[in-house]
Amino acid sequence: MTITQLLERAQTRLAAAHSDEPAANAQWLLAHVLGVTRTWVLANGSFDISAKDQATFEKLLARKEAGEPLSHIVGFQPFCGLDIIVTPDVLTPRPETEDLVEQAAAHFDKKGRYTFLDMCTGSGCIALALARKFPNACVLAVDISADALQVAQQNIRKHKLHERVQLLQSNLWEEVTGTFDLIIANPPYIPTENLATLTREVQCEPRLALDGGADGYEVTRPLCQAADSFLNPGGLLALELDDGQAWPLARGLAEIGWQAVVKKDIFNVERFVFATRH
Repeated sequence: MTITQLLERAQTRLAAAHSDEPAANAQWLLAHVLGVTRTWVLANGSFDISAKDQATFEKLLARKEAGEPLSHIVGFQPFCGLDIIVTPDVLTPRPETEDLVEQAAAHFDKKGRYTFLDMCTGSGCIALALARKFPNACVLAVDISADALQVAQQNIRKHKLHERVQLLQSNLWEEVTGTFDLIIANPPYIPTENLATLTREVQCEPRLALDGGADGYEVTRPLCQAADSFLNPGGLLALELDDGQAWPLARGLAEIGWQAVVKKDIFNVERFVFATRH
């Protein structure tokens, strides 16, 4: 069977299973099985797949049909040019969060000596991306979950950034000391009642990383209320939120003395809040 034939069958099955992005997922799975890039798969449709590789692909495809996230099956997710190890203990990094990193990074000099804090770090993807972009920066990556921090530690070792990325287990600010030039976070922000409406793939991710409480601000609110105590003069607070949450949060920050702006993500959703103190 050729690549084209195998992908056509796989795409049909994933579409019937209501899988997210059936064509892209089939291509990524096959690329993983063959040990090649997705681009190579797309450029070599007439290539014949061995029986062994077909059998391996079939096993992975069945897992995807059952709703398992692609990142859990292949064990990683590309993020800002890095392959980030992903397990069921952490949120899968997404393009929106890549955009958060890019927009936040634009506020800083690439050669500057900074201290950054990544709150609710999960896999450590934001912290690692910032450490890679700013070779003179040190990053503190904070999470309440010991399991998530173990995954973050694997990613730090994988990308050899242990000298500049430190981990801390803390319930938000409880164990944090020091001040920072940037506080960045992709906190849990899905209102509890909306969790059941998420796709099967997203529901496989840790509830701790998704559940933002009754109004979606249960984590973000205390994060913002104390952030000014940990921010250096002229420092930046950068947050990712759900659709519809950014403007209410920006107004709330303005009421307690922040200057806040709302920015759109790559999908034209008003998702980010960037704030500084007056």
